[in-house]
Amino acid sequence: MLGLLPAAALAVFVLAGTWPKAALGVVVAAMAVRMIGHREMTRRDRIRGDIRTTLALASLFAVAGITGVMSLPDSRGSVAVVLAAGIGVTAVRILLPHTGRPRTVVLVGGQSEIAAHLAAGHHDQVVAGCLVVDAGAALAVQPALLVPTTTSVDTVGEIVRSTQADDILILPGAAVDAGLVRDLSWMFQDSPVTLGILHPVTSVARHRLHTHVNRHGTVLELRHPRASLPLRLAKNVIDRVGAALLLVLASPVLIALWLAVWLDTKGPGFFVQTRIGRDGRPFRMFKFRTMHLDAESLLASLAESNESDGMLFKIRRDPRVTRVGYWLRRSSLDELPQLINVLRGEMSLVGPRPALPSEVSNYDEVARRRLVVKPGITGLWQVSGRSDLTWEQSLILDLYYADNWRLRDDFAIAARTLTAVIQARGAY
Repeated sequence: MLGLLPAAALAVFVLAGTWPKAALGVVVAAMAVRMIGHREMTRRDRIRGDIRTTLALASLFAVAGITGVMSLPDSRGSVAVVLAAGIGVTAVRILLPHTGRPRTVVLVGGQSEIAAHLAAGHHDQVVAGCLVVDAGAALAVQPALLVPTTTSVDTVGEIVRSTQADDILILPGAAVDAGLVRDLSWMFQDSPVTLGILHPVTSVARHRLHTHVNRHGTVLELRHPRASLPLRLAKNVIDRVGAALLLVLASPVLIALWLAVWLDTKGPGFFVQTRIGRDGRPFRMFKFRTMHLDAESLLASLAESNESDGMLFKIRRDPRVTRVGYWLRRSSLDELPQLINVLRGEMSLVGPRPALPSEVSNYDEVARRRLVVKPGITGLWQVSGRSDLTWEQSLILDLYYADNWRLRDDFAIAARTLTAVIQARGAY
């Protein structure tokens, strides 16, 4: 649907008069100016700006038609072009991966905290310098980093200016106190640099973090991870209705794929396997069969060829996969029958990867947390690399989803799934 909107704008541009053509030109020029003049804007700010620009221009052309400045047909055509172009640009921003440049940061904190932060590595930031507040000598850093280091608050401003840093990142620790934070905030109050404090809480989404001030100081409040009952009911309704509609719409494809599997190799078209659902309840999951019938008996002989770590078993070129099965896996169409499980309430459209009983039997208390929500046909693991992920990476994504899911995030994951399926990264 979103892909048709730019096509509609182009059709209006070709068929309509001068004003709609001018409207499209105005939209393109306005968004180009914003992109050139605001290169450092975040994607969220760009999207908000695009929406405001679109609504403002659409309102302008609508008022022009109502007041008689331009004819009503030209006004309607111009509004249609503006809305189609604006929505098209917004859709592209949402669906395409974000490739903004890394932020340049100056680290402030104790020597051990800075060393740990540097050792962890963060691809979205470049460390330009360090202010060490608990050592009399400069922090020993890797020579390849070439990071200027100081132990004096008075000289950190020179590092920020010379490196043109975007952010000053304070790392909490025993050496960091309220006075240091206050001094830095005063020092850079007239500077465009951003001053931030890295909180130690991980795997918590922004909507669960809230701050309030009391007589003891500033408190970072963590909202409970469990979604409200109305939200859980809404998700269940969306899952059931969505699965029913998709099954009806995809029924010709399902029949064709079932015949392709059945004709390719001996055996049934569907593969039914026990998986573990919410709260540890087992269920029978449906997929198109992608392997030969003796696949389970050959598993032990292939154990040494396992390319995955942890509990998962993955081989990039698994000899047990059939010809049609290889194509089904690459296109992710083997997952379509799981719509039946969604309709039955055993799975969700979006959720963690459905686990095998053998995997769950080895879960610790942390890993079992992923079972508090229904498994999904797609999820963060699907749009983040699938089989290319390690077990630890997959677990982190599943735990993050289980603790932070929202309906708006489900829609975002569903939109990103299309790109992930087209790229077929990690699908084998």
